[in-house]
Amino acid sequence: MAKTAERIINYIEMLGVHDKGLKRAHARGYYYDAEVELTAEGKALLGDAQTAVIRLSDAPPSKRTPEQFVSLKGLTIHFKETDSNFIFVNFPYFPFVKRESVLMLMTYVNAIKQADDWFIRFNLMRKIGQLENFGQRLGKFISHFPLSTARQYQTYHNLHYYQTDKDYVRFHVKYEDDIILYVERYTAPQSIEVLRNDGEIHEIGRLTLVREIDVDLPYFELLKTGPHLKPLINDDIIHLRDEMYQISAERRLNEKNSES
Repeated sequence: MAKTAERIINYIEMLGVHDKGLKRAHARGYYYDAEVELTAEGKALLGDAQTAVIRLSDAPPSKRTPEQFVSLKGLTIHFKETDSNFIFVNFPYFPFVKRESVLMLMTYVNAIKQADDWFIRFNLMRKIGQLENFGQRLGKFISHFPLSTARQYQTYHNLHYYQTDKDYVRFHVKYEDDIILYVERYTAPQSIEVLRNDGEIHEIGRLTLVREIDVDLPYFELLKTGPHLKPLINDDIIHLRDEMYQISAERRLNEKNSES
């Protein structure tokens, strides 16, 4: 399965839009120390976390895109005490649930870039629309795509389900003056492509940004979720993302070493 992740990273690099030595996505990021206050329910899910590192980021793989033009944002939490990581985006679902679909998406995007014939480009775009019926759900994608380019006063979604000893949970945060953390509790998981409003939602804590810090955490291990949560084995995308982040981190390190 790691070969699929490597091929996707190769296609991203072939596009020639990433900054060498930086992440293959969300290249621009700002790190902050944060204080964590969890409720009893929050501690039962996430452990006794008291401090965290927060990364606020923009989706493009290059810093050349001005952040005031980027509406797709990321927010990552690394809980220090439990060495766990949760990545959020200001988009409420992920349109693909199979790693093969992500691979084919990048294959077609690269082919579109290389094609000179507009008829070929049109056919390739049609193939993208056929991936998991993405074209039939294009209206859903457009209607939920974020418009605001501000980081604050937005909701960020983790998207993935985690198994507890009694149910399944997901998380989202509202970044206001503080970062307010919520759990969504469900009796059963669904695809990360599905928008849901049938869960029990509870506020389980808040994180306060203390100071910006000069640090670069090269790799957030998505399968490190603390002592009480288990990522789902059949969640193809969380495993793919984890593999891609690791490959990206290794290549970034090689690029930095070659420049030194």
